[in-house]
Amino acid sequence: MRRAVVFVALLAVGLMGQGTPVSAADRAESKRSPVAYAIGDSVLLGARQDLRDLGIVVDAVEGRQPRRLRSAVNGLPDDGRPVVVHLGTNGLFDRETCRDLRESVDGERDVVLVTVRAPRPWVSGSNEVIRSCVKKFEESRAVIVPWHRIAAVHSHLVYSDGIHLRPEGADVFVDLIRQRLGLCQEPKRHAGGDSRAQVGLVCGPVVTSG
Repeated sequence: MRRAVVFVALLAVGLMGQGTPVSAADRAESKRSPVAYAIGDSVLLGARQDLRDLGIVVDAVEGRQPRRLRSAVNGLPDDGRPVVVHLGTNGLFDRETCRDLRESVDGERDVVLVTVRAPRPWVSGSNEVIRSCVKKFEESRAVIVPWHRIAAVHSHLVYSDGIHLRPEGADVFVDLIRQRLGLCQEPKRHAGGDSRAQVGLVCGPVVTSG
């Protein structure tokens, strides 16, 4: 009988361990009011911790397609906080994606759209739509981070695949997002998640790390 009890207890522990582990960072994010949300792909994953340090809740999935944007945005809390979007690396960010985003957030939350950099045939089309998309919001502020242009000029910011962020690239990437969110103070001042983003506020010259 004792052996059976021990076995059942061990089995229960084993089954509990099969779930997805929750990191300390994820638990901390859930307990505080975020500055903003960020939705993206593996490029965003490369900057996840730095974004979290600003008080931004990050939802980044490797290989994420732009068509998944609507469901990700609709899953955000109804708190009016801005959303940062970096999608278009793994598939075309098309007009339908833009329309879905507008229908989901226009008048509800402000938006920062980040252009994409990758040696893939659909990327120029993604960036064309992203640039035009920021002009289509009527009630929300929408701004752009021209990451594709900065990464093209400063190729040392990404790895040899021409896509993913080197550590110095993550620093620049996050600083550009910080500025476009209107978080003009030092990042450490926002780590508690108690600051309000002001999308569109001009913080100063864009940092391009040389």
